Amino acid sequence: MVQIEIENNLLRILAVEDSPLDANFVYEYLLQHAKCEIHMDTVCKKSELETAISTKKYDIILSDFGLPEFDGFFVLDLVKKSCPSTPVICLSGYIGEETAVELLKQGATDYVSKDKLGRLIFSIERALRESKEIENREMRTTELIRVNRELAVQNAKISYLNFHDFLTGLYNRTFFEEEKKRLDTPRQLPISILMGDINGLKLINDGFGHDKGDEVLVSVAEILKKCCREEDIVARIGGDEFGILLPQTDSQSAQILCNRIHEACKMESMIGNSIYPSISIGHATKTIQTETMDNLSMMAEELMSKHKLMESKSAHSSLIASIKVIMFEKSQETETHTERLGQLTKKIGLALQLSVDQLYDLELLSTLHDIGKMSIPRSILSKCGELNDEEWVEMRKHPEIGYRIAQASSELIPIATYILCHHERWDGTGYPQGLSREQIPLLSRILAVVDSYDAMTNDRVYRKALTKEEAIQEIRNNMGTQFDPDIARLFLTFIE
Repeated sequence: MVQIEIENNLLRILAVEDSPLDANFVYEYLLQHAKCEIHMDTVCKKSELETAISTKKYDIILSDFGLPEFDGFFVLDLVKKSCPSTPVICLSGYIGEETAVELLKQGATDYVSKDKLGRLIFSIERALRESKEIENREMRTTELIRVNRELAVQNAKISYLNFHDFLTGLYNRTFFEEEKKRLDTPRQLPISILMGDINGLKLINDGFGHDKGDEVLVSVAEILKKCCREEDIVARIGGDEFGILLPQTDSQSAQILCNRIHEACKMESMIGNSIYPSISIGHATKTIQTETMDNLSMMAEELMSKHKLMESKSAHSSLIASIKVIMFEKSQETETHTERLGQLTKKIGLALQLSVDQLYDLELLSTLHDIGKMSIPRSILSKCGELNDEEWVEMRKHPEIGYRIAQASSELIPIATYILCHHERWDGTGYPQGLSREQIPLLSRILAVVDSYDAMTNDRVYRKALTKEEAIQEIRNNMGTQFDPDIARLFLTFIE
């Protein structure tokens, strides 16, 4: 009885036999003794054999040895090529001991004489069992190979992350420090170190979000890789800091590389990027073995810091210009709106005899007081109807967001507090701090009156503009509650 498990309790057999009588006799014998369903195809020509084993899957092949077009060796050879895992039993008349042994050597599972069919059922049992064992071994081997490959990939990833920065793909500080030691040999002299620092990354993160800051980091990393040689070690060694090791590079060549990097950064601004990368770089060169690599790094950092001081103002100015463009686009404010605010607030400032510095801060505040709206969803800023409670919570965050953005830039720090307080009310019911009366900075109180008037007298997505007379009446109605009454009266004298 065939004991081995067979899929669907069905034994699929291919009989290679030119005698229909013999084939039928084998089939009847198996039906009687196998105790499972039997499906047997019979072929006797080369073309039939090739088609059968290439289009169907058989559990076992029973092959006569001598057929008109081929013999048992041909069957074995064809099976090895097409379906090597399928066992082959030579079922034939007497073929001689030498031939039988040669068949077994070439891959036949067994030889059974037709006049001794009693052995066939046991031969099939053994063949299927061995086939299953081979299949299981192959599966285990395949699984082991798969697991080993996965482990190799994981180990490669771990090894990569140990020495690379996840965001930029550059080397990390650990690898940079190791390479400093490895390259500290006479053969690498002269050796140069470049230290770089991205200008205004905190302002980019606060003003545009960390995703945009990450974009700038990746952009700078790509520029550094393109500008450097294959043998140079380019690493991200801090949040916004990069280090480059330049073996066999003199000071003049290092300076040429610095210039190339600066030019590449400028090119980024010419291809339509809203924010282009700006990096301050310093370099130092070791020419004698007694100099230390740590001192070389410190010299490069000091020169980089000097360059950063000289370049920071222009870099921040460019960033602020970008922020203004995006702020106008997103919040649907216009430059004409800020110009009107600037003119009206300046009149009040002059009437109050503010200092030159205060007048400059007031002008800057008029332009950038809503800078925090860049972080408010566009769906809220452009909503035609009234905002719901959740949307008002989001909208009321923009003074605090604007304050954080301003704190990130040396140019905007003087107006950071004024931005934070420009929605406070004279009676203490404003936001975000609930300040009242003189607790509210003077410049914020000035802007509050002018901004409200200009907003009322110009169309908004959620309402039509009021007339000048209606807006003036609103200002009068809110003197002493929303607005500083003295500033409101002074403002009305200019308007009326």
